[in-house]
Amino acid sequence: MAYQINLSEQDYAALAAAAARHGTDPEQLLHDMIQRLQPSSQRKRSLTSHEIAERQYHEGKISHVPTRHPLTPEEREARERRARRFAGGKPASEMVIEDRGPLCWLLGPSVLEKRYTSRK
Repeated sequence: MAYQINLSEQDYAALAAAAARHGTDPEQLLHDMIQRLQPSSQRKRSLTSHEIAERQYHEGKISHVPTRHPLTPEEREARERRARRFAGGKPASEMVIEDRGPLCWLLGPSVLEKRYTSRK
């Protein structure tokens, strides 16, 4: 549904002058002004990477919002301490290999040969 509004000549002249300063026509200028009045939740634009990071931080998915500032010596030292504390044990890649190993031996070579030769 389309609506019409009535403007006095003085109001239209002011609108036309403002549109000319913005390099657009009066109708487009009004449309842009109305878009700015809408709450941000109604606007259709994608989030910036910083906004996504902030949302993930508030949801508890990440521990901090990344910045492009270098770490201070205290922050670097704290990260190294945490890394040493959590670095014990085997790497995940070794655990995956160990998990795969026994299953292949349980199947036996004859079962594996049948599986792979029947695909050819």
